[in-house]
Amino acid sequence: MNQRLASFCLLAFFALAWLPLGQQAFMVDHWMKIGAFIAPIVVFFAFKTRDDAAPSWTIDIGLMACLLTACYLIHQVEEHWVDLLGRQYPLYDDLNGVIARLFGEDKYGILDRSGIYYINAGMVWTAGFLAILASPARAFPCLAMAGIMLVNGIAHVANALFTGSYNAGLATSLILFLPLSITFFRGMHRAGKADIRLLLSAVLWGFLGHIILLGGLFAAIVHGLVPVPAYYVALILWGAVPTFLYRYQS
Repeated sequence: MNQRLASFCLLAFFALAWLPLGQQAFMVDHWMKIGAFIAPIVVFFAFKTRDDAAPSWTIDIGLMACLLTACYLIHQVEEHWVDLLGRQYPLYDDLNGVIARLFGEDKYGILDRSGIYYINAGMVWTAGFLAILASPARAFPCLAMAGIMLVNGIAHVANALFTGSYNAGLATSLILFLPLSITFFRGMHRAGKADIRLLLSAVLWGFLGHIILLGGLFAAIVHGLVPVPAYYVALILWGAVPTFLYRYQS
């Protein structure tokens, strides 16, 4: 029952993001704040749905699906609400700065806040909701969430090492993303519930998700080679892919 309630909360959150109810303008500016308020509820349900029969919390699929999704919602707060330097909506300026340096100053601001909202409410929220909905019967959607967190965390750390400076999302990558995803992968592998092939598939899905995200951003928004709505739909569909892979893996 608790698993269904957690899934219902994520479904309501997802519906708020996408249904045409006149709330889009509000969501564009405040989606990450709503995520911050939803995250503690998801964590609460994570422990309410904990499988007491599981020998370790690191292989409790229902628990981990909720925890991973909550951690991503918290990560989005640092990236898009306020970072450790006190910058508001920091990734908006950072991404547009990169686009301007690569394609010319006239491209600054071409990725507007609605674009950032649709990108984040697409692939990540879809993957997180479906991971919770599929647990505990199926492991791969949850492993995929850990995979995209691992890839994203490594990207933030690599960026910090390359530039020698802090970037929005670095703290939550170090504190939440990398430790939790690695712990989950190790727990599942040691328990014999996920072999190397399955773990690499989860990481590959996360890596390709970032390629689609960034490649689509440049193709659709910067160059106009692909219709922007098609780009957003592609992100949602990619977020759903893990539910169709390794269907009977648990």
